[in-house]
Amino acid sequence: MPFTRLPGTLLAAGLCAVAPAAVAQQHAGDSTAARPPAAGTPAPPPAGDSAGEPEAPSLDTRGIVLRAIARRRAMLAAAGGYRYQVFSELVVRDPGEPSGSARSVPFFVETRSAVYARYRAGYQETVEAHRRTGDGSAGRDVVAVGDIADFDRDRIALSRYVDLAARGRPFRRAFGDRGGVAPADVTVPSPLASDALAHYEYRVLDTVAVGGIRAFRLAVVPRSGSAPLFVGTMEITDSSGDLVALDLGVTDAVRFPPVTNLRYQERLDDVGGGRWMPVEIRLSGEARPRITGPRLPEEAAGITVPRLPGRVDFEEVARADSFRFGVAGAPPGFGEYRVIVAGADGDSASWTEPPAVPLSDAQEAALVRADSLARRPPSAAVRAGRGIGFVAGLAADPDFFHYNRVDGLYLGAGHDWRLAPPVALHVRLGWAFGERTPQYDVGPRVLLSPALRLWVGGSYHDETSSRPTLISSGYNPTFRALFARLDPLDYYRERGYDLELSTRLPGRTQLDVVFDDGRESSLGLSVTSISGRRPIRPNPPIADGRMRSLGGTLTWDSRQLLRAQDTDVPLASQGWTRITVGGEVAAHDVLASDFSYRRWSVQVERHQRTLWGVTTVTAAGGLATGYVPPQRYFVVDFGMEFLTFQGNGFNTLSETNFAGNRAALIVVTHEFDRTLGHLPFRLSVHGGAFMTAFVAHAPFPGDSLQATAPHPYTEAGFGIGNLTPFLSPLDVAIHFTWQLSSYPTRRFRFGFSLGEL
Repeated sequence: MPFTRLPGTLLAAGLCAVAPAAVAQQHAGDSTAARPPAAGTPAPPPAGDSAGEPEAPSLDTRGIVLRAIARRRAMLAAAGGYRYQVFSELVVRDPGEPSGSARSVPFFVETRSAVYARYRAGYQETVEAHRRTGDGSAGRDVVAVGDIADFDRDRIALSRYVDLAARGRPFRRAFGDRGGVAPADVTVPSPLASDALAHYEYRVLDTVAVGGIRAFRLAVVPRSGSAPLFVGTMEITDSSGDLVALDLGVTDAVRFPPVTNLRYQERLDDVGGGRWMPVEIRLSGEARPRITGPRLPEEAAGITVPRLPGRVDFEEVARADSFRFGVAGAPPGFGEYRVIVAGADGDSASWTEPPAVPLSDAQEAALVRADSLARRPPSAAVRAGRGIGFVAGLAADPDFFHYNRVDGLYLGAGHDWRLAPPVALHVRLGWAFGERTPQYDVGPRVLLSPALRLWVGGSYHDETSSRPTLISSGYNPTFRALFARLDPLDYYRERGYDLELSTRLPGRTQLDVVFDDGRESSLGLSVTSISGRRPIRPNPPIADGRMRSLGGTLTWDSRQLLRAQDTDVPLASQGWTRITVGGEVAAHDVLASDFSYRRWSVQVERHQRTLWGVTTVTAAGGLATGYVPPQRYFVVDFGMEFLTFQGNGFNTLSETNFAGNRAALIVVTHEFDRTLGHLPFRLSVHGGAFMTAFVAHAPFPGDSLQATAPHPYTEAGFGIGNLTPFLSPLDVAIHFTWQLSSYPTRRFRFGFSLGEL
């Protein structure tokens, strides 16, 4: 049975109680099984702490566990709304450096939060103070407990560490509203979950004294070795059936390459009224990167050189105190906002109070070193290094630099100014060298109601716009178009203004309304071939004219939100649904538009765990009636990737876009989180179908360049991942896709993908 990081005495006792005699004898002589506990974690009670001999034969173990499950649920239900304070920290230590030195702590972060919770009703954490130091890359490979301060849960979420408080600002562009942030990679059933008996077996190992109270120490034994489960011990009081401690490792199905020796611990205490609540939670482990580097000097030309350690130890600790029960009145946004970052950037309060977890000498030294580096005037080399990073960031920002087949090379500048707390101004100005024309976009935004997140704004612009698509809307094709001359988007020019309104409605719903008034015109190609050989895909013409339209979208998202500054971002979860309904009306008689049409669309996205893995389903459809111009067709484009697998769309379209005033599509992917038998590889399957057609439509010039799919275009395939375990945590996968229909595009596509385990 796979397990990790359990004290030797506990491990031997547990195996002797639950395993056959031969297995127990094998492990009793295995010196590698008795690993010492992680630094700073409490050791198991010594043998002399026992209140009696093991009583497994005479005790109703099932009854003990059922009583503890019922006691936990009844205690939380009776608590009503309750508040508490949480101090948490994540420390990454490099054992290759002298203990006590600043370099022995390459990264650590501290957070002080206030929490309001109510049984089965929700949880809200407000980050009141936050600080971090060291190289953030050192924290990317470690694992943390998702919502470590949430005590009302049947599943313990383990994921790659994400510092939510520090990364509120970049979420707007880095994550948008796609999959959310802080994904829970693995959820493990708690030994006291409502369905725990379906996942675990239990054996009484001993009776122990906990603060003068008699408690049973039980072995927690997973029923399956191929499912992500815990293995270890827990302690339950004899008198009341309260859980007082957990000390758990994980099965081999909990995989976070290159993390090993994960150990999860909880310590509970009576916080008043006979309520036993977690007062300390710890997760510890080791990270052993497969790729390491030679020992480098600390500085080179005035630039601090980060070292690539061969191994790091990490530990996440959360301590809770100041519990208050029966608190009436939930905070604003309770049930919708799960995390709220107070202040401007997450560093919203000074650390005037001593931390609940005392800092070590090495942590204090790391803080002093970070302060001195922040105050030291940067050298020329440091400024040059920062300049390289700054230029690289601008290259990925289309306001400063982009490239496509109609603009050619575009250079410009853009910025968002916060003129006052509720007022912001966006300005963008640049030059398109292919079109040889300037482009600009200027407009304010005003926050009228923070509680409703009610924004109003507008812009005056003269710029290149891309046609809406069902797959690649919002995509920046710069690098793909620059190096591979491939671009799935089609473009037109628009000069005019728009007015916008957006607000949050009750029930996790977002409303966005836009009035658009602009003159739209066709654009030709500024790049016609690749080195004089293969011609570039043409840019289909549009129907030139004055466009006046009123449109809006209504989006319901089941995920809870992170609020940081003026940005709301959905938090990823194991199962979520998003439904977006959109409409646009251009009425010639009412709005004096050159066009008259109605355009309706709906998109449904569902992400959930099924069949030993994760399934993602995306379905979309659209219908347009009236005098619909080409710039408002529904388009299924050939996707955003180059020579790689496209999990977001179709893989066999061969640089062909399909359009129509009617469209429907569905894409399904499923990634198995179990390996193929005894092989380390992972399997995924994918498939999809779509249709596009023109119905009761007056043709426009250029419609002959539009492909349609009046009969279902279908494809299916599979992928094999984890092909490069020697490069963990990087995961290279191969994918095979076959077209099942008979359209004159590719019959077969082979592609790669690069992800992270």
